Amino acid sequence: MSIRIFSAGLLAIFLSCCPSAQLIAAEGDEAIFLTDMSRCAPATALASEPEPGKWRLIPYVTAERKGIMLGAGSFVEAPEVRLPIEVNGWFDVVLGIWNPKVMYDGQPIIKARLGSRPIFQQIHPGKSPGLQNATFLEEVSLCRADLSDETYLAFAKSNGLQPHSAYLAYVKLVPLSPAQVQAEKSRRQDESRKNLVATFDGSSIFHFSDVSTTDHLLEWVEKLRDSDTKKVLWAVTYGDRTGFPTKNPDLTYLGSDDLFLASPLTFGNNYQRGQRQMQQFFKQCAAEGIVPQQRLAEHAHKLGMKFDLMYRIGILGGIGMMEAHKNNFVQKHPEVRQVTRDGRPIQKASLAFPQVQQLILDQIDESCRLIEADGINLCFVRGPHFLLWEQPVRAAFEKKYGVSSQDVAEDDPRMDVVRAEIMTNFLKRVRAKLDEVGKSQGKDLTLSVWVWPHDQGVWLGGRPLDEGLDVAEWIKLDLLDSVICQEGVDETYIQLGEQHGCEFVLFTGYRGEKAMSPTSLVDAYQKGATTFACWDIDAYQNGPETWQWLQQTGNRAALQKLKDQPELLKRPRFPLIEINGNRVDAGLADAVYSGG
Repeated sequence: MSIRIFSAGLLAIFLSCCPSAQLIAAEGDEAIFLTDMSRCAPATALASEPEPGKWRLIPYVTAERKGIMLGAGSFVEAPEVRLPIEVNGWFDVVLGIWNPKVMYDGQPIIKARLGSRPIFQQIHPGKSPGLQNATFLEEVSLCRADLSDETYLAFAKSNGLQPHSAYLAYVKLVPLSPAQVQAEKSRRQDESRKNLVATFDGSSIFHFSDVSTTDHLLEWVEKLRDSDTKKVLWAVTYGDRTGFPTKNPDLTYLGSDDLFLASPLTFGNNYQRGQRQMQQFFKQCAAEGIVPQQRLAEHAHKLGMKFDLMYRIGILGGIGMMEAHKNNFVQKHPEVRQVTRDGRPIQKASLAFPQVQQLILDQIDESCRLIEADGINLCFVRGPHFLLWEQPVRAAFEKKYGVSSQDVAEDDPRMDVVRAEIMTNFLKRVRAKLDEVGKSQGKDLTLSVWVWPHDQGVWLGGRPLDEGLDVAEWIKLDLLDSVICQEGVDETYIQLGEQHGCEFVLFTGYRGEKAMSPTSLVDAYQKGATTFACWDIDAYQNGPETWQWLQQTGNRAALQKLKDQPELLKRPRFPLIEINGNRVDAGLADAVYSGG
């Protein structure tokens, strides 16, 4: 199969012979199709042949329609373009995209937004449905909205250090009935439905797509618009490393670490590109006096969501390359390391030392004064152990029980009691610090913890209480506003929470049957959970199938329907007959590499 390139003149002829490439209504349907992407502006960003920095206009034909799509490979730094629209009323805005497997160009990312919304939403279609003998257009939903005052839709792609291809064939506008409009408005105003805590680790996003400006950063919150999300939970510390510019000499700002920036290498793998992009971004924020999480908080609040800060409590000294950053707290203060039963120090700080507790309190104080947060979360599922057999633990044991700690067995339950008392006193200090900062700001700051069920083993083998995490006692002492519980509904936490005003939030899990899905959420509802958290939601929220159910965690009936009929999550797809004048319905092998 020979490959032919359409010139601008041929494009014009194609359009004149193809009325379905204009703004038309589908046969027997009220949907409006915008299939002529050559109408996008500016015209200088479009080309009929491959050109650097421009979208390519590619004619296509399916059994249903003809049109001109926008296309750009990952290696093309294509700019934002705008497609004019002139419609009135509420519509379901659907994008027809091409996800061509035969391009060997990775997986695409589509960025789109309404003209009145300054921040793009991302769509990550994932694996191509294409085969060697067929390729398809697919439909993915962008949003439901009143388009009466909208004049254009904007499209973009991921460029920079995380480039991805993008192919947009058409826009489908499906009008909503008056009943559908009223239902949509009622849903958005129903606060009782909002039951999702969208959780970001604050660094993974740099490995997924272009994050070189704060607007790019805000795209990850923009995706949550009009969903059942009640709160964004964003990690701002990683032990002794911070995502906010810090003045604390014992902390390291991510933008101050030039390890990847100083490398002369071409960054050929995703991890390298992500790390370099992250350090560039945070360094630029510091140079411009920007606190990125403050921008995120402002955007979340604008969209009607709370914004909380997460603190990773495990402070690592690291081994090998992980020792490389120059201001490592444990390397500077080896005296605060944890110690095993036989006296061996390990490369991790112990919360049994007041100095280590103070470092966490300083992080909380500094970040909550820089960022308009509504509360904080102490993340205890990243970092166990937190204290072992170091001198303050032994001293507390000997004071409490009047016997030498040298003769205590590794699994002596009295040691759990001692560790729990130390950690509970730490939680009291955190609560006091939050109250102090909140009072200075004229508001109440909430405190949550991310933990496991009380009777469940954690990743390093012990139960929460073995790590000093006496969550039930924390609830009884009114230290907590909510408990995020991982991989299990804990009835003790729920019952105590009802008595003490502490909300129970469930993260069903990562893998297998516990992984978040319509099925795991329906099952959790039946066990008494009504509010949910999604860890690393950035890895899931942009996937069209996942977002169909993840955006409506508060709609139990819809989740039940998707559990019973998982085929409803499949995207509509339409085989392509022609691409750029070339027949592709008889197979693609002749046009692409197909040798052994």
